[in-house]
Amino acid sequence: MKTRAEIELLVGSLLLRHKVQNPPVPVKDIATLAGLQVVFTQLSGGVSGALLTSNGVSVIAVNESDPPNRRRFSIGHELAHYFLSHSAEQEHLDWQFTVLRRDGKSSEATDAHEIEANYFAASLLMPREFLRKDVAQLARFNGEADLDDKDIKSLARRYEVSQLAMSYRLVSLGLIDPNGRELRNSD
Repeated sequence: MKTRAEIELLVGSLLLRHKVQNPPVPVKDIATLAGLQVVFTQLSGGVSGALLTSNGVSVIAVNESDPPNRRRFSIGHELAHYFLSHSAEQEHLDWQFTVLRRDGKSSEATDAHEIEANYFAASLLMPREFLRKDVAQLARFNGEADLDDKDIKSLARRYEVSQLAMSYRLVSLGLIDPNGRELRNSD
């Protein structure tokens, strides 16, 4: 298991390696350059994404029915499983085929790999340093960055993530007060 600091360092090195300096992070391009094929297809049972590995070849399957922001997050989530070597820790089925998938379980905060993958995806799509710079630019005349719903919506659009994901990330980075703001998804 990796710490949040280790995940942030890994994400930082990925962004540096791929010369990403501004949002939105080209998450699909990062996957492709890592040697992963990204396939958009129908997935059932509330599954948003899956990392499929067979004979050393990995593919990210993404539910084509999901909204674009969700698809981006699913790619980031599956990249986490790949880069954090979660698939190597899973049992292989009889035909040497491993499946790690993103579904309702991944948001329940009960599986350590899923928690880790969600944190990785949030860190990749909404890098800490990018957000700090953008929030500083939104500072009011008194220097405080008291973000309102309009600011969060604007940041979410800029980073191509949901408002809920942006709100959670801003809270986790200490950039907004969780007590003074209701976290909700309005997109």
